[in-house]
Amino acid sequence: MSLMRLLFLFGQQCQEGGGIGCRRDGANSVIAGAFCEGFHVQCMIRVSSCISCVFAVLAGSLGWAHKTGKEGVAEIGIPEARYTPMARVIEQSLPAVASLQVVQAQDAPGVFTMGVGSASVIHEEGYLLTNDHVLFRMHQGQAFLSGRPPLPFRVIARMSSEDLAVIKVEAGEALKSLPIGRSDDLLLGEPVIIIGNPGGLAHSVSTGIVSGLNRSTAVGGSFLPRMVQTSAAVSGGNSGGPLINALGEQIGVVTSKKLDGENINFAITVDRVREMFPTLLSAELRYGFDLGVEVDMFSPWGKVSEVEEGSPAARAGVEPDDVIVQLNGKGIRNGIDFHLALIDRKPGDRLQMHLEREGEKVPVEVELGELSMLEPVAEEGLKNGLRYEGFEGKWGALPDFATLEAVEKGEVELPTEEAYMTEDGENYGLRFRGFIKVPKEGLYTFYTTSDDGSRLKIGDQVVVNNDGLHSVLKRGGLVRLKEGAHPVEVTFFEQGGGEELEVSWEGPGLPIQTVPAEAWFYRE
Repeated sequence: MSLMRLLFLFGQQCQEGGGIGCRRDGANSVIAGAFCEGFHVQCMIRVSSCISCVFAVLAGSLGWAHKTGKEGVAEIGIPEARYTPMARVIEQSLPAVASLQVVQAQDAPGVFTMGVGSASVIHEEGYLLTNDHVLFRMHQGQAFLSGRPPLPFRVIARMSSEDLAVIKVEAGEALKSLPIGRSDDLLLGEPVIIIGNPGGLAHSVSTGIVSGLNRSTAVGGSFLPRMVQTSAAVSGGNSGGPLINALGEQIGVVTSKKLDGENINFAITVDRVREMFPTLLSAELRYGFDLGVEVDMFSPWGKVSEVEEGSPAARAGVEPDDVIVQLNGKGIRNGIDFHLALIDRKPGDRLQMHLEREGEKVPVEVELGELSMLEPVAEEGLKNGLRYEGFEGKWGALPDFATLEAVEKGEVELPTEEAYMTEDGENYGLRFRGFIKVPKEGLYTFYTTSDDGSRLKIGDQVVVNNDGLHSVLKRGGLVRLKEGAHPVEVTFFEQGGGEELEVSWEGPGLPIQTVPAEAWFYRE
């Protein structure tokens, strides 16, 4: 009998347990992170014994055997039989899981609250993966790792639309990291482990099974697709912690749970993390350098999938299908390692790459170029507001409004869903055109919050793509802009149900907020 079949059969026998509940959001799921309140015990978890059986099967199938030594379990009086493969995976994983404390600023000046969450170490140099909602209103934060004093952390990147964030601690030495697994072959009934900080109880462990695949949930206004469902207990403070398989690999990021059921808990799949990681970090945009390389996020090592023509990488001789095995002396195990190696780089830096090409080792040196910013336009004749066009039609995605005839035209102060509406508020679209004036040169993040689809372009660049049929959903994108007025286009459509459109931004010295009316212009 195959290993996977054994896992399935034993997994079927596991009993699902309960957990600890916290407040409900509008989508009938709850965030399992820093904002839970009114904790109450629902029921006791009852999966550990069964999971032990599954891991015992794994021990035989994989040839795992614990060897006692000078500091082995026999040395401290623990019977060998108790040191199960499950216990071994947990022991090996604990040093790579951090408990987070986040000081959260409130609306009143000088008022702060304390939130808790979890994170996993994804790179030995101190990079940790967590949920974006764990960092809500963060003023400062610290991470607690096994056997270490509390370590302050800084935020490297946040992506609210995917509820993902990367933070960094300075430990002074290499940290233990969790191996990154795959989630495209998860089996129903497969045993899993969650390690986290529920209710501030650092390094708590729960076990369960994969109880559902390809689930969709909403957390904090963000729609999260392709989630994995698990029966492993989740409580407030587990958010951002790892979902771990029987091989000790991270296969997900714990995010939320439902309250109208028993132990219905969700994690972002690690394959989704891989897919979104280049956008999450956006290293070139954040640090203003030009490299011109894309890597395959699902291949081993750092396999080059594309090299931009005329880019610094192309000039240095990097070719598609090259495999980046080392960058500035650091091993590259996967696409995540590659993107992390680009953090804090700047134009003029030299990257020493060791490539493998058709079995040959190829060393190259790439000098990073400077990423250009979008140039502003002349401001003569600009007037506050935007021009809009209203359309009628039933679409499942944004149409090409340039090919359609508008039923109404005019000017508005802000791009909203109310600029033009049909009588029943269904089956209509809007296109807003004009200019947006940024107060300072630098990196900006723009967001559209919409129901249904929306898109924001600055110049010829799509900055936010929030297209499709969906409930209220917030998505963002980065762009580097010079001070001044830039051509902008916002498009939106509504098919049925509720409708909403809002555009917000954040940038140099500018906290996240709705783009004010005084920033929008059109030319008379």
